[in-house]
Amino acid sequence: MINSRLLRQFIAVAEELHYGRAAARVGIAQSPLSQAIQKLEAHVGTPLFVRNKRSVALTPAGAVFLEEAYQWLRYETVAIQRTLGASSGGTGQLAIGFIGSVGYGFMPELISRFRLEYPQVRLRVVEMTTKDQLEQMQGRALDVGMLRTPLPVAAPQIQTRFYQRDVLVVALSRSHPLAGRKRIDLRELAGESFISFSREKVPAAHAQLISVCGAAGFYPNIEQECSQIASVICLIAAGLSVALVSGNLTSLMHPKVCYVPISNRTSALDQEVSIAWRRNDANPALHSFLEVARALGTGARNAPAVPAGGGMA
Repeated sequence: MINSRLLRQFIAVAEELHYGRAAARVGIAQSPLSQAIQKLEAHVGTPLFVRNKRSVALTPAGAVFLEEAYQWLRYETVAIQRTLGASSGGTGQLAIGFIGSVGYGFMPELISRFRLEYPQVRLRVVEMTTKDQLEQMQGRALDVGMLRTPLPVAAPQIQTRFYQRDVLVVALSRSHPLAGRKRIDLRELAGESFISFSREKVPAAHAQLISVCGAAGFYPNIEQECSQIASVICLIAAGLSVALVSGNLTSLMHPKVCYVPISNRTSALDQEVSIAWRRNDANPALHSFLEVARALGTGARNAPAVPAGGGMA
């Protein structure tokens, strides 16, 4: 059987081309070393060295085996390093979910910082709703999520940490009569058709739209429902309806869409974004990610979601 000890003995002979020096290098007597090489050749099935009383030389097969032996030992070293790295959170794998709006907020900076500090951790990053993130975390298909809180369903095995507070703004087509305004009173939207996030897929956002409009004295006329923010912006650009969206989306530039702050500011407009993960998850890469998120979190919490001052048209 070939093992790393035998490979190192073979390499010593191949590099020294002298059994006496090779034996001293690997710390055994010359006779056991010679016997070990003979057993290796028998196992491989072909001579690896040409020997006579005065010299030792590699055969063509031996030269090939030498390169493979180097590679074998490199793999062994890498395997050990990756294993040790995984135990400390420096390597491994991490599956990350995020809601669409944080893709235009803190998520790129967080992922970028984590990749900078832990380049050996393999990441799988997928956009999905809060509900889907919870299901996949509970099913162990996802390690960590960036989602809306409070959670829409009870999930006692999921732990959350508040990360950022955002605020809703009005998204509307640039051709809309209110597009040039610096601020919009919600009551001015009472007669509009709305695009809402899906009641089934994004229940918290759907409920928030109804709550916010109800506080302004009307029930929204919901014409379309979407699960992804890209679909909402596409329909807004088409001039079909208006929507209330995360203030993070003001960085999502579209030539036919503008974002306008809401003048009747209430806490009902606030949105909370948190990091979520399974309680007692022992994945070291996850804990490394959470530490990076913690370090960046203070600035994210304090940053205003909507620029102070006027409209964003």
